[in-house]
Amino acid sequence: MALSSKPKRPAPVAADPIDAFISKGGSVPAVDPVAEPGEGKPAKAPQHPLKFPGDSDLFERLESARRATAVRLPRNTWILQAIAEKLDRDGH
Repeated sequence: MALSSKPKRPAPVAADPIDAFISKGGSVPAVDPVAEPGEGKPAKAPQHPLKFPGDSDLFERLESARRATAVRLPRNTWILQAIAEKLDRDGH
């Protein structure tokens, strides 16, 4: 029995330029699993829904306290917990 290579099939031709673009595909961005979040990206201010005064270190203090917890919570969750604790403390 003679061995031969698999016959080559012509690439499917998309009639629509949008279908052609979609079928072209692409690659997934490479992510370094060891890198710290934010490493290798251009320096830009962190995004958050709250506005902090520019001359205050309040945001850095908040991030420091959030990083010091045993379980890393999303910033929004941490802020909501802090608000709930404050309201409980004040009797509301």
